Amino acid sequence: MSDVPAVAMRRLRVFLCHAAADKPAVRELYLRLQQDGFQPWLDEKNLLPGQEWEQAIRQAVRESDVVLVCLSPIAATKRGFVQKEIKFALDVSDEQPEGVIFIIPLKLEECAVPERLSRWHWLDYFEVDRFANLARALRARAGSLGLAIPSGTIKINRQDGLEYVWIPPGEFHMGDLNGNSDEKPQHIVCIDHGFVAREDAGDSGGV
Repeated sequence: MSDVPAVAMRRLRVFLCHAAADKPAVRELYLRLQQDGFQPWLDEKNLLPGQEWEQAIRQAVRESDVVLVCLSPIAATKRGFVQKEIKFALDVSDEQPEGVIFIIPLKLEECAVPERLSRWHWLDYFEVDRFANLARALRARAGSLGLAIPSGTIKINRQDGLEYVWIPPGEFHMGDLNGNSDEKPQHIVCIDHGFVAREDAGDSGGV
């Protein structure tokens, strides 16, 4: 299938800027981004023991394709390193071409968006089904960079003219803690190779 990229292509790098108090919500966002084929960066997941954390975070911001500034009443007003991260992200943003999606203010809860972030359209992530809007923006950014297709992207196979959905390699939680006995225990499943699938027929093929 010529329209499906090789697994070796790198994924969109997404830096998660957040306050420590918002860590539980940001962890969930991290996993959702991974499951949808993006490459999120989160300090507790990506910082290595012995690394100089401030330098490593600055490097991660500079190497990212998108910075999600996760906002809450605490994060929007708290002084400390989260504000340094925002400032550095703004500095890197100034180096981007005009019109590029690089900084996305993402409100985890209802709160005021800091003035220095107000020129970008923000996302009320706490509302129902807002991840779809976020994923749409990230896919647009990935497409502009010619990166690997994130999951959920529909491509047409030139050979049969049918629509297929790209499912990238990654991890996901299988099972339901509150479901039937045959759905327990919930556990992490790793997919080593991406594949394409037809939703209407259940056909799939590894790539």
